[in-house]
Amino acid sequence: MIALAIGVVLAVVALGFVLYPMFFSKPGSIDDQIEAAVRAYREQPREQKHDRCAACGTPVGARDARYCSNCGKRLPA
Repeated sequence: MIALAIGVVLAVVALGFVLYPMFFSKPGSIDDQIEAAVRAYREQPREQKHDRCAACGTPVGARDARYCSNCGKRLPA
């Protein structure tokens, strides 16, 4: 009976340890940091080397693309 009581107490303490940040921390603090990093990345000046594929003329959306998404040919460096 004592072992059961000790086990229940340890389980409740472990559950409290795991759930404590969810109830008592500042809400969204990590989300705000992630959002700020994404915003800073998006605001960086775009130095796109190519706008269209030379072979098929498909617009290139990714600034670091190496191959055309339509025809698969290598884009100029």
